[in-house]
Amino acid sequence: MTKPFSPSRRNFLTNGLKLGGGLTALLSGTPALAELCGITIPQQEGPYYPEGDLDRDADLVQLKPGGPLAKGTIIRVVGTVTDEDCRAIPDALVEIWQACHSGKYNHSEDPNSLELDPNFQYWGRARTDQNGRYEFRSVIPGYYPNTAKTYRPPHIHFKTHAPGHQSLTTQMYFDPDSFADPKVAAFVKRWNDYERVPASLIISFKSSTGKFDIALKRLV
Repeated sequence: MTKPFSPSRRNFLTNGLKLGGGLTALLSGTPALAELCGITIPQQEGPYYPEGDLDRDADLVQLKPGGPLAKGTIIRVVGTVTDEDCRAIPDALVEIWQACHSGKYNHSEDPNSLELDPNFQYWGRARTDQNGRYEFRSVIPGYYPNTAKTYRPPHIHFKTHAPGHQSLTTQMYFDPDSFADPKVAAFVKRWNDYERVPASLIISFKSSTGKFDIALKRLV
């Protein structure tokens, strides 16, 4: 069941969409779209796609109005969903899921002994507006062990669907050098497999906001 929005939460999640070109100009960091809006690079879905009948609105930071906030650095992720010709796709469904601040997924198959955050939602979904724009509020996820010697870098999983287009699953990563707070930058930068991440999926953040654009392939 989708939780009710208080006026303050509703404004937070929609104001960015009303800023239009001003927001686009502000968020001039590394784009997820390849040159000429080529298809966004896909990545594996991973083992922790949400399970069960879950609350999946666009605010992962607060489970109910007036309730406690999730632990970690709060961020906004905004973007535009287009086709390969840069034409905006309205009413596309954008799903996200991720680990909490500690690096733990709320999933029955996650073997890590890291701590769950009872105040974090872990997954969300949003519909694009008439200009193809979407927005989420979340936290920077923690890194977690990948092997005995390596860690997965902080990332958010994305799965995007739109009628007449091929669904796309990918992952968004964080540019540590874009965070002014040295503690946040150090937290994000503790990666062992940075060189394996496609550059177009590493997103810069300004004032705790990052712009992650997604381009889908049209079906023939």
